[in-house]
Amino acid sequence: MNESDGTKPIKRIVDRARVDSFFIGKALAEYETVHDMDERELASWLECNSAALTRLALCRMPDSMAGDFQQKVHQISEFVQCNADRLVQLMRETAVLSALREETQDASSGFLLAARDLKEGVSNPRKIPKNKK
Repeated sequence: MNESDGTKPIKRIVDRARVDSFFIGKALAEYETVHDMDERELASWLECNSAALTRLALCRMPDSMAGDFQQKVHQISEFVQCNADRLVQLMRETAVLSALREETQDASSGFLLAARDLKEGVSNPRKIPKNKK
C-alpha cells in the first residue's frame, strides 16, 4: 500500500483489521504468513489490485459454518473485484487453521490444569470426597 499522507489513516485501520478476526484482514494476514507471501503477491493471487485488497481487508468475515457462506463470499468478491473461488479457498483454509489452533490451545490448557492438580496433590478435582456426600 502507498503511504502518502492521504492513505496513512487507512493503512492504520487496515493494520488493525489484520489482527481482528471480525475482519477479512485477519484471514489475509494469516494466509500471507502461512504461504510466505507479501501483499503484492496476495493481490496477484486473488487477481485484484492493492485498492481492492484494502477494501477486502475491511470487510466483515463471514461465518464459515453458515449455509450461505459461499454466497456471501461471492458477494464480497464482486464488491472488491477479486477471484471468488480463490477467496473461498483462502477463507476455508484460514478457518481450518484457526480451528486447529484453538483445539491445540484447549488441549494444552487441559494438560496444564492436570499438571497443576498433580503438583497440588489433587488426584481427581471432580471427585467428591466420601465425607462430603
